[in-house]
Amino acid sequence: MQIDATTATLLATAIGAVSSGATAIIILLINKRSEERRNLRELAMKAALENWLYMSKAAADYGAERLPIDVFVVHMLKLSEALTSRDLTADNLAAKLREVQRFTRIATTEAERFTRETGEDKT
Repeated sequence: MQIDATTATLLATAIGAVSSGATAIIILLINKRSEERRNLRELAMKAALENWLYMSKAAADYGAERLPIDVFVVHMLKLSEALTSRDLTADNLAAKLREVQRFTRIATTEAERFTRETGEDKT
């Protein structure tokens, strides 16, 4: 079976258009997902900053020790990651929140250790 030049040209054009369209849609979906993740991280960072400012003011008012902002950033980033995961269910919510708390505890412990080490170097 022979295909004439016109049919071959139309077929090649259609295949090229379909592949270009599919590539454009895939790139659009990747960019959209990346933008959503960036917006979520930005929102988590803003929430961490606001929370840190509030807690720092309260700590200063009552003479308590202040935690560094990185502890709040770790907490908010892990919390946003846990709450937006695709596999979040009522059954695994407690486990995901425990994981967030575990990361926050590690960040707090490391911040306190760093503060102690830095304080010892100055004396």
